[in-house]
Amino acid sequence: MGFASDKASRTFFQVFGIVYAAVAALGFYYGNQPLLGIVSSNVADTWLHVVIALISLYLGVMMRPDSATTAA
Repeated sequence: MGFASDKASRTFFQVFGIVYAAVAALGFYYGNQPLLGIVSSNVADTWLHVVIALISLYLGVMMRPDSATTAA
């Protein structure tokens, strides 16, 4: 996605961040039980999903294209 365009890259990180935030929320809801009865999870996994969601959402929302690469 990074090679496609800046917009495609930002959209990817926004969707990826939302999905990981949903997985983190499910992890907090289910605790140490398997998520939706399918994927095993624990508290450490849940916090890792929170960190990944925050970083992805930051990259998808806050990052702006580099002005040096767009000035052609």
